[in-house]
Amino acid sequence: MKLTSEDTIKYFISIFIIISVLSYGKVFALETQLIDKIEISEKAKLEVPVFGQTLFQGGFKDQPFNGFNPDYRITIGDQINLQLWGAYSFSATLAVDPKGNIFIPEVGPVHVGGVQNGNLNDFVLRHVKRVFKNNVQAYANLEASQPVKVFVTGYVNNPGLYNGFSSDSILYYLDSSGGIDAESGSFVDIKVIRQGELIQQVNLYNFLVDGVMPALQLRSGDVIVVGARKGSVTIDGAVQQAAQLEFSGPYTQLGEMLLVSKPDPQANFARITQIIDGVQQAYYLPLSQAMTTRLYPGAEVELVRDNDVRSISILVSGELDGPATYILPYGATLHELLIQLSYRENADQKSIQLYRKSVAEKQRAALGRSLDALQMEVLTRQPTTDLEKDSQKDNALMIQNFIKQARKAKPRGQVVIANNPKASDMLLEDGDEIVVPLKASTVSIVGEVIFPTSLIYNKKYTLEDYIELAGGFANNANRDELVVLHLDGTITRIEDRDFDNRLGNRLRPGDEIMVMPKISASELQVTKDITEILYRIAVGTAAVLSF
Repeated sequence: MKLTSEDTIKYFISIFIIISVLSYGKVFALETQLIDKIEISEKAKLEVPVFGQTLFQGGFKDQPFNGFNPDYRITIGDQINLQLWGAYSFSATLAVDPKGNIFIPEVGPVHVGGVQNGNLNDFVLRHVKRVFKNNVQAYANLEASQPVKVFVTGYVNNPGLYNGFSSDSILYYLDSSGGIDAESGSFVDIKVIRQGELIQQVNLYNFLVDGVMPALQLRSGDVIVVGARKGSVTIDGAVQQAAQLEFSGPYTQLGEMLLVSKPDPQANFARITQIIDGVQQAYYLPLSQAMTTRLYPGAEVELVRDNDVRSISILVSGELDGPATYILPYGATLHELLIQLSYRENADQKSIQLYRKSVAEKQRAALGRSLDALQMEVLTRQPTTDLEKDSQKDNALMIQNFIKQARKAKPRGQVVIANNPKASDMLLEDGDEIVVPLKASTVSIVGEVIFPTSLIYNKKYTLEDYIELAGGFANNANRDELVVLHLDGTITRIEDRDFDNRLGNRLRPGDEIMVMPKISASELQVTKDITEILYRIAVGTAAVLSF
């Protein structure tokens, strides 16, 4: 879809800025979240990176290697510094000619082509001694290796012809070409071709895992070809590095893949899902048994620490005395923990906050679905005017950037336990975090106001009073509704008819008054989607969105 309204474009750009600011933490926020009305769904699958995709980030092309490796073999065009002293003196830098020779006065041509750099000095000295039997010494060293031009092609980001030295590794040339395309290029099928003949095949996994890189001297006109990505499997869960891993051939074994993506020492089971002959198959096997299981392209493997859980660990912080971690028996309730806590005098026991990782994942999944819906709505809509056609590409790029940044928002996963008489009976999970806040005396007002700030709570003040003390509404403020985020994680939506009324218990010390941006788009569905995303990020991350 093409957005024809300039205001809509402005809002998209503003939203993008908001999320970028949020990602770097430059926002006013209270550490509180909500799971009210969150959709129940399966855990969102996080994107697993391609193994090796961070290898090419400019670290190789900026460090050319000009040939001082002792195993380097002298070739045409290299520069050799030669000094003779004693009964005969001579000093010069000599180039290796097209026949592989250097010419030494009074000695003649010496064929150094193919000589290892580490043996160069002794090799030249022997030839000098054949002429000067006594009282002449020689010192020869490689000053610079031959400049070459090498083609890089195949599945790289910027195929082309690149300058370097014959002693530079293929990593230098691959990095110069922008690196391997992580989506379509292979890290295990890289060929070096010289005059139509294959002279070297390289598997970068050997370098990434063991630091092994084949010694290869390149010549002008050599071609480095990166092949298409091979079959791959996804290894996730209790591993040292979750990754998508390539392999050659019709299948591989889990044991071979775990040589690359090392298992966690406590991993003891593997959950394997793959499609074989059009039929999906799933296994849950002890890791020792799963090591020889055949994996076919597209297989997904999750390593699991499947132990007999006897206890759970709960983190506590805030206005408390005592330990920061409590170890409780598996199946313990919130009440069993709370009765053990020692509260300080100024602790706000009515606003205890509970954060849970599984809830954060569900919040992230809900946000992801909203972003997917926005992307589908915008990018599948057909332009109807010439103006829309002209702006389609720019708008699509802008929205894609917004969605990319929005996916970086990280909900903390607060479980709202306030006003729930059965909250004390809730079972705790391993890794839960309990925060007991300090009794607050201020109210924050953030978002679309002139001066976002914190003010001393005054029960006589109305919302309108707080807005005026913050400088008033900004131009892009939504003046029809405000959101009040309470310290205990609950929220209250307040409509404009109540802005000038005293709110009683609807506004309390520690609250955050959130003035949301006004969204106006040419299409109702786009406006609705953007608004939903803004509210999910604001409430799910407890962050003030301001632009």
